[in-house]
Amino acid sequence: MNMAQKMEPTTPEEFEAMEKDERFNYELIDGIVMMSPSPSREHQVIGNKLLFQLNLRLINTPCQPLYEYDININDNIFKPDLMVFCDENADLPEIVFEILSPSTRYKDLTIKTLKYEEAGIEEYWIIDPKVKTITVHDYVNQTAETYAVGDTIHSKARPEIIIAVADIFN
Repeated sequence: MNMAQKMEPTTPEEFEAMEKDERFNYELIDGIVMMSPSPSREHQVIGNKLLFQLNLRLINTPCQPLYEYDININDNIFKPDLMVFCDENADLPEIVFEILSPSTRYKDLTIKTLKYEEAGIEEYWIIDPKVKTITVHDYVNQTAETYAVGDTIHSKARPEIIIAVADIFN
């Protein structure tokens, strides 16, 4: 008789110590190690355009955009595509950006939406290359708005971040 074994959750320390294949991105969510393939070319192009726009808008501010940096939220280790830190001593960013891909879509739209809000992140931007939209979850004001090409996003968390959706997708 084949019995299923109950797996012990992975701790953040075990996660940090484990050997990782550089062809994959790793995250630790609720004690489970999640792997996804490295970002596609389209994903990287969108990420680079967004990073360029963020650098442009944040040049004379204390804020810094970071790319694929691990953040620890209540023993969950996330690796958002991009994020903005405005306090160099902060453990968590003010804004997180995720670019949807087939392998991360479900996790980005469900689990991360809840975890980022619970952690106190001010805004969570979900970039959807499939339909060329950006949904901004403003957790401070408890709103979520979706923007399409032709729209301009004005961040409430960082008013200097004003980005035309077309600049990300064209």
